[in-house]
Amino acid sequence: MAKGQYKEWLKPDKLVLLHGWKLKGLTDEDIASNVGVAPRTFERWKAKYSQIRQAIKTGKDEANFVVENALFRKAREGNNTAMIFWLKNNYRDKYSDSQKTPLEEELTRQQIRRVRAEADMAKAKADLLTGAGGDSDRTILVDDIGGNDDNSNETEQG
Repeated sequence: MAKGQYKEWLKPDKLVLLHGWKLKGLTDEDIASNVGVAPRTFERWKAKYSQIRQAIKTGKDEANFVVENALFRKAREGNNTAMIFWLKNNYRDKYSDSQKTPLEEELTRQQIRRVRAEADMAKAKADLLTGAGGDSDRTILVDDIGGNDDNSNETEQG
C-alpha cells in the first residue's frame, strides 16, 4: 500500500464511487478490498477523513431508505408479510410476539434490578479492597448490606 493513497479517495469522483458501493450494499470490508487497502486501514481513513466517512454514511442511509420505502410500498400493496414486519418493527409495544404475561414482565424487570444491584455491590466491594472508592470513612461492610453473613448459620446451630 502506497503512503498517501487516501488522497486519491478524497477526490469527488472517488467519493461518489465509495458512496455508490455502500448504496449497493457492499460492506466496509468489501469496499476496503475494492480500494486496495486492509479493512483496518479503511476504518482509520473513515475515522480521520470526514469526506470518506460522509460518503459511506450517506450511501448507507440512502440504501436503508430505499429498502424501507420498498418494504412500506409492499405493505401498502397488501403484502401481509411486509405489513407484519413493518408493524412489529415500528410498534413493538403493540405488535410484539412476546408471550409474557404482565406478571412475567414484572418478574423480568425485578430480575434485571437485582442483577444490577449485585453488580453495584461487587463494584463497591472491589473499590473497598483496592481503595478506589475514594471514601476512606466507611462504617459498614458491603457484606452486611447484602445480608451475606457466613457466621449466622454457625451461631444459630451452635
